[in-house]
Amino acid sequence: MRSRVMDKDDFKLDLGDTPKSNGTVSGWDYLTEDGIIKCVFSSISDSDTSDTNDATSDDRQYWYAHQTGPERIELRQINDNDLPDGEPATIPLHKLINEYTPHFGYYETTVLPAMKELAETLDRGDALREEGRLYSAEMEYGSALKLEARNIRALFGIGLICSTRKEVERTREIMNELVQIQSAFDGKNQHLFNEFGIALRKIGLFDESVQYYRRAIEMVKDDENLYYNYARALYENKDWEGCIDGLLLSHRINPKLEVTQDLCHVIVALSDDESLLVKYDKPPVPPEVAAAARRMIEQQEPKVPLDEKPVFDAPEEGRAQQQRSHQVEDGEEVDIDSLLGD
Repeated sequence: MRSRVMDKDDFKLDLGDTPKSNGTVSGWDYLTEDGIIKCVFSSISDSDTSDTNDATSDDRQYWYAHQTGPERIELRQINDNDLPDGEPATIPLHKLINEYTPHFGYYETTVLPAMKELAETLDRGDALREEGRLYSAEMEYGSALKLEARNIRALFGIGLICSTRKEVERTREIMNELVQIQSAFDGKNQHLFNEFGIALRKIGLFDESVQYYRRAIEMVKDDENLYYNYARALYENKDWEGCIDGLLLSHRINPKLEVTQDLCHVIVALSDDESLLVKYDKPPVPPEVAAAARRMIEQQEPKVPLDEKPVFDAPEEGRAQQQRSHQVEDGEEVDIDSLLGD
């Protein structure tokens, strides 16, 4: 779920020589040092065209604007706590310039400090959670949610705490909330996203884990590990056809991803040994699924395209964490627990 990191020279605005300060707000004021727009703007209406930093005007709507491309601006509305909140909207740069008014003073003195305070609260929550101090971490995340009701990092953090405590119903509630938020899958909190998806599976929420990864796949087409995790959730959910589809897509992005090869070895082993099916409580592996898994094992380099047509379009390249592979030789007894790890 990687977003392209844009070089600052890609779309830095050329405003000419730095103007001399004359006490008024200029375009220079709402650019960061690298020339990318980050500031608070308000909507312009017929009755509200004055250049003012008064943040209390009832007839204004305030927005945090962040330039994400040469001609693309992402807007999030400012809430009552002076923080960007809600799902982002995208507008072209010319619309921002022509129809919105910058409020540098309000941004610098009020919004930016509030954003920094929120970030510090979330950082404390993450640090406490990693230390195993779950109650204190939950308090920090709760404080963050009071400031921004659907803060992604806070929701992920609470979801991970609930899954650690094996609070299944509450974890499910957090998952249901996250899948409704498009920005939860935009790649900005990728490590939390991956960790939470795995946590759903580990506490036995297989249906929810599949739903979670399907939602992510609607947003992302370039992550081989996302497709592997989707396939792994379907494996746990005893859906062989869906599982092999996910593995095929993962393989097409990165034929050398070791965890994908490991799960293929597991499928082949289960197809060859009925006692393993009983041990791991799996239904019989359809012959076409086992055949596809064998071809992926044999095909280390994509010299010949696989002939299966998966349910999703093939992505480009991926990027999440890889796990160590346990290579399986012909005739060797397969240790499925070692192959699948966590």
